[in-house]
Amino acid sequence: MAADTGTPSLEAGAELERTLDRLEARMEALQLSMRLHRRSPRLELWRLDLRETRETWFRLVDPDGQDPTGEGN
Repeated sequence: MAADTGTPSLEAGAELERTLDRLEARMEALQLSMRLHRRSPRLELWRLDLRETRETWFRLVDPDGQDPTGEGN
C-alpha cells in the first residue's frame, strides 16, 4: 500500500510541471505578440492576459508566496 500513496503524488507533480510549462509558453507568446504588434488594439488585452497568466504561474509555483518580480501588483 505504501507504493500506492506515492503514485498520485508523482502524477500530480507531472501534471503541475506540464501546466507550468504551458503557462510559461503562453507568457512568452504574449510577450512576443506585444513586442511585434505594439500598435495593435489588442495590446491591452494581451497585457491583462500576461499579468493574469503570470499570477497563475506564481500561485502554482509557490501558493503561499508572492511574485518576487513585483510585476503582479
